[in-house]
Amino acid sequence: MAVQPNQQFSMDPPTQQSFVRFFKNLPEKPSSTIRFFNRSDYYTLHGSDALFAAQEVFKTTSVCKIIGAEPNRTEGLILNKGHFETFIRDLLLVKQYRVEVYVNKGAVKTQNWVLEYKGSPGNLAQFEEILFSNNDVAVSTSIIAIKLGSEGKARTVGLSCVDTIATAISVCEFQDDEAFSNLEALIVTLAPKECLLTQGDGNYEFQTLKQLMERNNVMITLRKKSEFSTETLTQDLNTLIKFKKGQQQNAQALPETNLKIAMSATSAIIKYLDLTADSGNINQFTIKQLEQSRYVRLDAAAIKALNIETRPDTANTTSGGAPTSILALLDKCRTPQGHRLIAQWIRQPLRDLSLIKERHDIVEVLIKDNDLRATLNEDLLRRVPDLQQLAKKLSRKKANLQDCYKIYLCISHLPVLLEQLSTDQSAALKAMISDPLKELITDMDKFQQMIEQTMDLDAAGKGDFMVRPDFDDELKELKQNMDELEEKLEGQLGKAAKDLSLEAGKVLKLESNQQFGYYLRITLKEEKILRNKKQYTILDSNKGGVRFRNSKMDDLNNDYIVARDKYATQQKSVVGEIISIAAGYTGLIKSIGSIIASLDVLTAFAQVSVCAHKAYVRPEMLPSDAGELTLVQVRHPCLEVQQGVDYIPNDINLKRDEAHFYIITGPNMGGKSTYIRSAGVAALMAHIGCFIPCEMARISLLDSILARVGADDSQTKGLSTFMTEMIETATILRTATCNSLVIIDELGRGTSTYEGCGMAWSIAEHLAKDVKAYCFFATHFHEVTRLAEDVPTVKNLHVTALTGDNNLTLLYKVKPGICDQSFGLHVAKIANFPTDVIEFAKRKQTELENFQDVAFEGSASPEKKRKIIKEAEELIAQFAAKCKALDQSLPESELKKSISAYKDEIMACNNQYIKALLPA
Repeated sequence: MAVQPNQQFSMDPPTQQSFVRFFKNLPEKPSSTIRFFNRSDYYTLHGSDALFAAQEVFKTTSVCKIIGAEPNRTEGLILNKGHFETFIRDLLLVKQYRVEVYVNKGAVKTQNWVLEYKGSPGNLAQFEEILFSNNDVAVSTSIIAIKLGSEGKARTVGLSCVDTIATAISVCEFQDDEAFSNLEALIVTLAPKECLLTQGDGNYEFQTLKQLMERNNVMITLRKKSEFSTETLTQDLNTLIKFKKGQQQNAQALPETNLKIAMSATSAIIKYLDLTADSGNINQFTIKQLEQSRYVRLDAAAIKALNIETRPDTANTTSGGAPTSILALLDKCRTPQGHRLIAQWIRQPLRDLSLIKERHDIVEVLIKDNDLRATLNEDLLRRVPDLQQLAKKLSRKKANLQDCYKIYLCISHLPVLLEQLSTDQSAALKAMISDPLKELITDMDKFQQMIEQTMDLDAAGKGDFMVRPDFDDELKELKQNMDELEEKLEGQLGKAAKDLSLEAGKVLKLESNQQFGYYLRITLKEEKILRNKKQYTILDSNKGGVRFRNSKMDDLNNDYIVARDKYATQQKSVVGEIISIAAGYTGLIKSIGSIIASLDVLTAFAQVSVCAHKAYVRPEMLPSDAGELTLVQVRHPCLEVQQGVDYIPNDINLKRDEAHFYIITGPNMGGKSTYIRSAGVAALMAHIGCFIPCEMARISLLDSILARVGADDSQTKGLSTFMTEMIETATILRTATCNSLVIIDELGRGTSTYEGCGMAWSIAEHLAKDVKAYCFFATHFHEVTRLAEDVPTVKNLHVTALTGDNNLTLLYKVKPGICDQSFGLHVAKIANFPTDVIEFAKRKQTELENFQDVAFEGSASPEKKRKIIKEAEELIAQFAAKCKALDQSLPESELKKSISAYKDEIMACNNQYIKALLPA
């Protein structure tokens, strides 16, 4: 952004010093809270906030000015309205900071500053007009509160989640372990922006919750314990909840209120958001109990490992335009509510076979019908505004005639959409979209009639939103005056066209908007015509063209604006009545928005499936008991769309009790991680209702997708690589079942080689033998591949590579068996390591291998070596058993003699084994 010129603090030196004294006496705040001071024409920031804002907005701190004098001096930064709004969006929606805006209630020289507005990632109510103006997509802003309780020795978690866009309260109570594994899965599902907790005293539970929220990028807000009191909760819920017809109008009768701990959390959110103070929230909220069993469980590590969402510090696409996350790849939605819903669906994969198949049925219909898909994607869905946000504005009585007109136009276009959908008689499409939409359109008929009878639709088509003039004699007179002025303005178009030698209506156009009123416009290419034409005043120039007027048009336009403003004032009472009646349709408007959102997401799935480099296929979804995960020639959807990538697909064939555990070895960058991630991504896409990138797929319902992939140090959270991977692995061990998909990549590298190998082995064996989950286990510990000899359901795979003198060619093909060599020295050569370093590494490698395998050098085959090891282990076990069975009452000399005899027996056998192994 460019720095605005000639911006100065409009304060004399004494006023500056007075303000700085006030500023320095403000209560201390965390660095993640930014304070703004509204000075009418501009906004200012001070101290560390000014330096931070200067760097973020202008990329330099040199724009900061020093105000005041010692000892009362500090940095100051001025932001104009545009910079302020852009920075507010970045703070609340991207960086997840808190914001405070102070306003001076006294004279300029007095410092009567009061906190007027405040916001946080989960509480955007006071900033909605700034954040979501200009038809910006209203993002989901759910906020949660957590209250801990106990039931005997078990820990109980009460959770409440409020979504202010969907006006929904969701609650649940559940038991959890000391690491809060179930809570983390729920956090992943809900994707809240902010979490309310009681002020902790540094206890273990609070610290664990804090770390959990930080891992999931959720802002923590501490509240007093008194705010979790439920004294006024019933009254508050009676105010907020929209009860169904025939339902008892009392919150105490709702089954959700029996969840006492969750209700405490609900009470805290209601107080924090001050929901009951906003008249627009009265009887607008629904309340439901969260059913965790409906969705496939995802952990935070899986969200990160599978690149499900774009990380805050990365772009949505690569420099070549390829998406970097699954959400960015699939989100081809055309409506704001569609964008929100797809982000929700991707975190809530379904576990209901019927619902998944219903989505697949609709996607299949849209794939097969090219005309229907194209019409929806390119035309009909684009016409739908953010109905959920408009319904919210109506309920708060903050809507205007333009908002009502947007809803009217949308409802008018829906019959055309229904007609297009009727070309296919798919049962799923009818049940999920067409039939409910048809009923809702019928219910909106009176709304449509009201708008037609009260609004001047011709004027609305031109951008002027007003009540029909026949409502009032004065309105009629003002409208006649406005029409006459418009005729005169059109006459000026002809005169200007003649004067400038341009064709009226084509090259030279007469246009109007709310900011300028009426004006003339030409393209930038024709701008030279206006040079030296002093009778014309240029209003502005941009890529859309040059806007200008002459003096006569100025006078006519001013008269028109005066008449229009009078009209607006005169029609206020009628507009208020229209808005009041329209507010009664908010429930229907929300419902239409929800159905359109579902259609939008399913159309996006179809669009992505068809437009892929190689079309996606419909997966055959099977019950969990089928125990199968088969993917033929599966591809990674994000990698295959990158420029210059010729993706090499591979097969996956996991079957319970036959081969459900893959150990994958091979060189770095050889495709191990991509292979196992492609399986996780395909499974996820199938469970959200999308087609998947492969040639054929048979997938049994999963209950969870868990991952441990490539952990990094997190110094800010006090977690090392090893601690991070242990936390993620512990979650897997606690929660995985035989219906889980587990993805583990490079476990145990954060500690010593032998300890890491031992842990990798024990974890792999537990998952393979005891849990029997579908598992991909990529590792550089080749010793773990021996697990396949003991567990029949474990299979070894490796990624292939070709080596030459100075090169390493990765083939990215996954084949059965163990990788027969390591490629580290080849990579070192390619990286131009000094020759003497490489030679020394070779010698050291040989020395270490000889030391480790001295007993196995020679003519013995690998099978014979393993047999000998097994016999030796049995012999040691027998020796231990004989020692335990010795009569302890025997004299010490007798005991020593017996033990010595056993020892001699073992040594004799051991010598025979060594003879057999050593070369002749």
